[in-house]
Amino acid sequence: MNLPGQLMRARELPVFAALVIVMGLTSVAVPHFFSAKVAVDLFLGVSVIALLAIAQTFVIVMRHIDLSVGSTVGFAAFLIGDSYSKGFGLEVSMLLAIGLGVTVGAVNGFLVAYLKLPSLVVTLASLYIVRGIFNEFASGETIIESEVPPVVNWLGLNRLFGVPYLFIIGLVVLLIAGLVMKRVKAARDLYAIGSNPAAAELAGIPVARRVLFAFMSTGALTGLAGALLLGRFNSANPNSGLGLELLVVAACVVGGVTIAGGAGSVFGAFFGALLLQGITLSIGALGIPQFWQQAVNGSLIIGAIALDRYLSTRVKTTTIMGSK
Repeated sequence: MNLPGQLMRARELPVFAALVIVMGLTSVAVPHFFSAKVAVDLFLGVSVIALLAIAQTFVIVMRHIDLSVGSTVGFAAFLIGDSYSKGFGLEVSMLLAIGLGVTVGAVNGFLVAYLKLPSLVVTLASLYIVRGIFNEFASGETIIESEVPPVVNWLGLNRLFGVPYLFIIGLVVLLIAGLVMKRVKAARDLYAIGSNPAAAELAGIPVARRVLFAFMSTGALTGLAGALLLGRFNSANPNSGLGLELLVVAACVVGGVTIAGGAGSVFGAFFGALLLQGITLSIGALGIPQFWQQAVNGSLIIGAIALDRYLSTRVKTTTIMGSK
């Protein structure tokens, strides 16, 4: 019996089921709610958060967290537009954005991996530092549509068979990240580190290097997400990405990526982002005040943590009983 596989399925299926129930009940209460337009709104609205949630999974499975993603993705979006408007090509602009993400991730990873500083404190500080540098760099200016690279603009406005290209990009990244987390040893080591860091060290896993790798990978995907954010709104300003880090962490936790480390998947994080966006759309359609969305999201986080604890306890109990 494959208990880890069962646990992973148990973490993801309830999230997908909850999304279906939320959208279904809203469709019953509000006729014609579930339409092609709502589907497009769902896919567009979740594209950036879903990609950032995939990136965040790399660090959360190790018992760490990266709160700097909101500031970094906003800065990356602005940097792409600013670089392109100054004569740099799309390729160079994208490399600068991804390089920004990798640099922030490398600094965070070094401080956490080698100086043993708490990731919560380090990335909270990075959140403010990056936002401060971003504000100074932007100097109050705004990237307007004419300064957005045409390819990024086109991807943000167009669809393939009705599905926004931004969402398709997220799906491609999801499949690649899922394959990496399942097949690549360095990525699989992240689960071992999250389950028991001391044991992982004794088993010969280069923990510090893996932690650095995870934070840099998260940074690289965050830089890429900057292009999606720019394409989504066709503009960027010093407030871009503000507060996204909390939504990203919520999507991961709701999707079954446990804060305690060692469990969860990028697919669960992706479904968690879809569920939160689906709830946002449903609340708007039902005419419920938007501030209730935060209460619902908070309740989902508590429920997800409680479910995770229950499932983990069941697995441990079953394992102990099976060994007797």
